[in-house]
Amino acid sequence: MRVFAIAAILASLMPACARARDITVVTWNLGWHVDRATAATWISKCDGLFEKSATTGVWTPSTSGAGIPGWQVNFREKVEWDWTRFPVCDVYKDRAFNTVPVTVGAYDKRLQQLNDFLQNTIPADIYAFEEVSGEQAVRDALPDGGAGYEVCTFVDFKVQRLAVAWRAELGDSVACTVEPALSLPDNPEEDQPRPGLSVDLTIDGELVRVLVVHLKSSCVSPLEASGDLTDDQDRDCRILQQQIAPFENWVEDRFGGADKVILLGDFNRNFWHEVHETGPVRSDGSSPHTPLPAGVLARDLFGEVFDDDPATTTVTLLPEECPVNAAAMALCLKGESEILSAAERKQLGHSENLGCRNPLGLDHILISRGISSAHAAEHIAVGVFGGTKPASTAHPDPLLAISDHCPMVARITL
Repeated sequence: MRVFAIAAILASLMPACARARDITVVTWNLGWHVDRATAATWISKCDGLFEKSATTGVWTPSTSGAGIPGWQVNFREKVEWDWTRFPVCDVYKDRAFNTVPVTVGAYDKRLQQLNDFLQNTIPADIYAFEEVSGEQAVRDALPDGGAGYEVCTFVDFKVQRLAVAWRAELGDSVACTVEPALSLPDNPEEDQPRPGLSVDLTIDGELVRVLVVHLKSSCVSPLEASGDLTDDQDRDCRILQQQIAPFENWVEDRFGGADKVILLGDFNRNFWHEVHETGPVRSDGSSPHTPLPAGVLARDLFGEVFDDDPATTTVTLLPEECPVNAAAMALCLKGESEILSAAERKQLGHSENLGCRNPLGLDHILISRGISSAHAAEHIAVGVFGGTKPASTAHPDPLLAISDHCPMVARITL
């Protein structure tokens, strides 16, 4: 007993920086999430009528009293809209992919369900959120207005912004920095994706850097024709290809000078498919350790960016599991190296399994040297809260999904 007592005393006297600390980190795309006040204005705008110009083809708010509600407008067409403040009107869709108009009462209920889910299912030390409009949107999502949490985010760029929230007791913030190069500012506005976000925290005397990304969507897997990064004719893959060089530059810069780095977010790219895919990283077969030559395209985003050069950028891509039940576990394991069929993805999205429309292949958590994890990252089921249902006679307010993504959670040791 004396040996244990002495060991405990010695441990208590050790410098804080020498002690390991276990923390829980979460990345979650909240799907065009805005604060309560912005939601009310957005709903009012989408309730309004829009007309399509016969000459320009642009949908504009109606001045004649004719037209269709904003909920019925296809926002993939040209629409006169404030993209810095408001989501598109066709955010919430039912299982048949029909747009569901939103009410203030429905949005309030969604916020309460989101509060409860964060508090009861995924309490965390650090949250990385994608597709949030700003700090108030984050605090509206967190229980008790985010009491006890600090928030880093930004107000520029489009409304699908990034944010990091961390327990104030975890450590002090040294810097909160946006990386605009990832947004491809030289592109036309409609071809500008999201920037990156970097947060520096001092935790137990060490500089821990948290990086969050939300890369271009719809160029997901090298196992799909629509996911060929070298297809310059595909708009989505072309834009994602353009992000690779600034992304790698940012990673190399941000991994330097920090004791430990956590990189997480919605990469919109199935890294596990890239890891399992054989073949050259680049279209010309050259080494990813050298600068990407002009005119040469990366076939493999993960292999191009995380090539262990410089050594500070060596990362561990955390394995991923879906522990909700045996069926979900099996499908997620299969999906790590193969393309799931439409029926299998639909099964994984059922409420008894993961429940979300985008269950896997998009979100990842990576950790630098000096950080470890004894367990896989977990895709957490949202169950019935992942589905949107339209209003009915019995229920005048629709039921809104808390997100079309499932959160990913990891327990790591600093």
